[in-house]
Amino acid sequence: MHDQTTMHDLTTMRDRATAPAGRRPHPGVTSSGAMRHLHQARAATPTAPVCRPGCDDPTPRRPRAVRALLVALALTALAGSVTGCDVHLAQDGPGPLALTVDEQVRAATVADLAAVRDLAHEARTASSAPPARSVRTQLAQVETRATQQIAALGGPYDGPPPTVAPAPATGASSPATAAAASTPTDPPAATRPADVVARLAANEEAARGRLVQPGDPGLARLVAQVATSQDLGARALARAAHLRVPASAARLPARVPSTFAASTSDGLAVLVASEDGAGYVLEVEAARARGAARDALVSRAALHRARGQQLADAAGLAGTDDDPRTTAYAIPSGTARAVERRLEQGLAARYAQALDTAAPRDRTALADLLTDAARAAVDAGGPVTAFPGGTPPAATTPATTGPTTSPGTD
Repeated sequence: MHDQTTMHDLTTMRDRATAPAGRRPHPGVTSSGAMRHLHQARAATPTAPVCRPGCDDPTPRRPRAVRALLVALALTALAGSVTGCDVHLAQDGPGPLALTVDEQVRAATVADLAAVRDLAHEARTASSAPPARSVRTQLAQVETRATQQIAALGGPYDGPPPTVAPAPATGASSPATAAAASTPTDPPAATRPADVVARLAANEEAARGRLVQPGDPGLARLVAQVATSQDLGARALARAAHLRVPASAARLPARVPSTFAASTSDGLAVLVASEDGAGYVLEVEAARARGAARDALVSRAALHRARGQQLADAAGLAGTDDDPRTTAYAIPSGTARAVERRLEQGLAARYAQALDTAAPRDRTALADLLTDAARAAVDAGGPVTAFPGGTPPAATTPATTGPTTSPGTD
């Protein structure tokens, strides 16, 4: 009897433990059939809500203090997440855009070119005092070259103002000129060819002042070519308009430094041979010429021979087995003027290519030599081009686009 009672108690405890919440088996009921009858009876009888003492609403709900605490916690979490977002944006958001040195040089040079392009257009289309046809032709070429140079520099600049100062404004479009002319009685002064000449000269000087700044040697070469082109354009326009030719910012006749950096010296051998060969060929042409033409050829030949020697000394090639100079060179066909033009254009191309690898300290001297050769080529009948010394290769800065043709001779 004792064992049966114990088994009954254990069975009852098991059924209570395994039954779903709220549906504990009635004491003493252990069979599954009895359990089903009990569940059916409970399901048929509605259960009224339990109301605690002092409660008017029998619907179960959380105490008001608990609900208020939960609402406060939710609002605090929401405010913290919003504040955290604000702090995150303030800390991790991008700061003001800062231009690199190369971008500064590009932006300032583009600004100069855009200014002279617009100035040339104003002077060419002036209705009050239209220039002569030859002057209009030169002004149109200034516009065309500036447009090509802007494209090679990456196109019109759109961004924060550069800290590298552009060339000072000149002509009727400059703020100072416009302010002086904007009176109730005086109309704005028309842009004259002289204003364009002055702006070209200012652009050349400004570009030469930036040569040592770029980290990209290819950009330095392009800036040197722009400076040379501005110098040549100023001279051509001044002559067409019968104006005084402005002095170049280049040191002319160009001088060869006594020493070069190692990165520059590696490419000097080709310059040594080119200068010495040009001197030899012009000596032969001078022997065939007469009068002033002969004197000019003799002077230029001596200059090239001297530069070849100076470059050989600076590169440490003079008197060594690596000295590229020879006793004789091939003589090109054509007239003396045509031969001289091709020689000078070839030298301009060599100096432009040397700028591609030149150390910053050597860039100004090489740019002067480039300008010297380009001037001589134009004086011998060559055209003024946007890129004296040949079209530059594509710039290496990712944000820019430019010509992709190989260097040549213009």
